[in-house]
Amino acid sequence: MKRTIHFIILLTIGMMTYILLGASCLPKNTLTAEGYFIGKFIQTTVDHQFAKTLIEKPNDKLVHSFFNKYDAYELNTETLSQISKEYSNDVATFYFAQRLYNNSNNKFCQDLYYQSINQSEEELYNGLKDYHIVFIPGLGYKEDTTTGANFARQRRILDKFNLSNELIEIEEWGLSEKNAQIIASKLKSINKKHKNIMLVSASKGGLETAIALGDILEPEEISSIKSWVSVGGILRGSPIADSYLKAPKCWIAEFMLWTKGKNIDIVKDISYNMRTSEFEKLKLPSHIKIIHYVGTPLATNISKEIKNRYCSMKDFGPNDGLTPIADEITKQGFVVTELGLDHYYRDDLIDKKTLALAYVAVKLERKTFEE
Repeated sequence: MKRTIHFIILLTIGMMTYILLGASCLPKNTLTAEGYFIGKFIQTTVDHQFAKTLIEKPNDKLVHSFFNKYDAYELNTETLSQISKEYSNDVATFYFAQRLYNNSNNKFCQDLYYQSINQSEEELYNGLKDYHIVFIPGLGYKEDTTTGANFARQRRILDKFNLSNELIEIEEWGLSEKNAQIIASKLKSINKKHKNIMLVSASKGGLETAIALGDILEPEEISSIKSWVSVGGILRGSPIADSYLKAPKCWIAEFMLWTKGKNIDIVKDISYNMRTSEFEKLKLPSHIKIIHYVGTPLATNISKEIKNRYCSMKDFGPNDGLTPIADEITKQGFVVTELGLDHYYRDDLIDKKTLALAYVAVKLERKTFEE
């Protein structure tokens, strides 16, 4: 009994520490900004005067000097973290999105994505009619259907238009390597039945898809897979996982998982330290066109749902509430960013936006891209 009481006290202390320190990074003062940014008019609040300048005065000498300064830097979490510490998270977020958009290939994808959202459903679905779309769900997709990680709504729409699709039923709380084996086995079978296959993954399903494609399967076994749309892929794990492997947060994690009949292995499975190094060993097939859909929330508009986690990763710079935004992309992938959305992608138009991304993937196969 004493041990139980002691554990509850420690757990309470840990939770209070997490809550009190978690949201300390959010800006107390905000500025309004409006202007055209990466092909679209935006009106928002920002956390720094220079973030406002980036939106409202993109041709300012200071802006050009800023981009020239970081032009030689690799577009990764280290660079965004440096910018965030020098300026702010919003400045780093705008830099990330703008630098991606400055690449003509990404610009094509981003612009086409915006256009596709405004197209009729019939136009989008006609563009997908020759494809078999395979969905790979995210963590806990059966237990909590409100996250949309099961792609149920998108699949219902596809069914309505008689478009070929299926969901690979991985273990919703399974470890990544085991789920990757399930995905690989299923994809080999699907590859024999369909000529044009598109994969669409969510969150942790992106990590598992990457392992299947880049470590388990041979290119000839998946020759019919033309593209892969990774929605909020935690390809390199999450720093939050590492923080929950240390006291006092490990007590919280163990207790919460215990109440669900699970253990700490699921947290270890998405360790940022482990997955970052492991991901670099993967060799993704060159014939598959990859589109990364990255939610990029602004520091002034962080939801209550993610604010503690967002701030717990402040040393990594801008993040989506689960992983640093720069860790969701690969060098060979095309990137579409969504300003204002976090890892949960809560948006009234998310169903159509998901299909718009699929439409962009189809169009990629008909275009010759610049190196």
